[in-house]
Amino acid sequence: MEVKQTMIKTNINLLTDNKMRLLPRLLLPVILSVTLAACGGGSDTAEVIPDPIDPTTPVPTAPTNTIENEFGLWLTDLANNHVLPSYQNLQESALILSSKSTDFCVKQTNSNDELVALQQSWRQVMSSWQTIQWLKVGPIVKSNRIFRLHYWPDSKDSVGRGVTNLLATSEVVNETFIATQSVGSQGLPALEQLLFTEASQNSLLNASDKDKRCEVLIAISANVATVTTEVNNEWQIAGGNYYAQLTGGTGDFSSKKDAVEELVTNWLEQIERVKDEKMLVPLSVSSPGIPSIAEHALSEATVVSIQKNINTFSVIYSAGSGHGFDNILIDHLGQQNIATEMLSSIDGAITSADALAGSYETLLKTADGRAQITATIDSLRAIRDVLTVDFVQATDI
Repeated sequence: MEVKQTMIKTNINLLTDNKMRLLPRLLLPVILSVTLAACGGGSDTAEVIPDPIDPTTPVPTAPTNTIENEFGLWLTDLANNHVLPSYQNLQESALILSSKSTDFCVKQTNSNDELVALQQSWRQVMSSWQTIQWLKVGPIVKSNRIFRLHYWPDSKDSVGRGVTNLLATSEVVNETFIATQSVGSQGLPALEQLLFTEASQNSLLNASDKDKRCEVLIAISANVATVTTEVNNEWQIAGGNYYAQLTGGTGDFSSKKDAVEELVTNWLEQIERVKDEKMLVPLSVSSPGIPSIAEHALSEATVVSIQKNINTFSVIYSAGSGHGFDNILIDHLGQQNIATEMLSSIDGAITSADALAGSYETLLKTADGRAQITATIDSLRAIRDVLTVDFVQATDI
């Protein structure tokens, strides 16, 4: 009996020894089991010792990221990959147009190639604008800038009347003067009327009032450059830093979710605008349609504008190949089917729009052209239907 008691004390001392405190706790049942066996104690049935847990095995945890954080990632990538570069490109192209307008007009005579080059500069500004036209938050909506830059649709011919008045005034027309005029006189559509004239006698190459036309051209071009510069500067982190408001869901927005809701609304409005105002209304009920009311009818840039608009929808959805809505739907919300529907409808619209070829007037007039326009309209309806029902419900916006 003394031998057994001595063994018990010895084992207990081992357990309380400072060095043994360094051993994993999982060894304690083993030592106690040995002790009891030596004493002859315990039950007749051998104790089953559970296998120790492998400390290297990861323990599954619930996702910690919130939908608010997911929205923040989309906003940040959209701003970095699309919004900021688009406004930067718009400003740069507008500055080039302003400079080239001055260079063109200081010459007494110009060649047709020089006019075409100047028209191409306008097309570049227009193209840059069509890429970011959908966005209606922040600096672009302040001080009527969005209308000063691009006033359209124009059912009352405000642009035409504004340009006519500018050409008729005896006052010196400069940038300061332009900024006080109606918004229809200030932007890209007004420049289009000066650069792409229907009557050859009004061309900048041989118009009797070329000097006045150049005066107005230079003033409006400078105004467009100023407006785009102001907008771009106010977005920049080193400028007005509207970037921080959008990506952080602050300022104009109550949260990141609120910012996403506003931008998705802008996106939906652009889908409807392209579908209805740019396509369905000019298509009318029968051939030849109403080409004169189409956007950029004089420059025949209508088709290019529509294609730019629709291609941008893919950029919006993917946040410019960043953390897009596809990532949110699939990885965070587990909505693979809705993500597939969204991507399929956007790709379908891009394919339909890219199939549009030739002048818009011809497309509106011919049976094949009208069928292509109708197919593109239907493809935009498909995006709208998924966006307004399944997408909105899944993201709860």
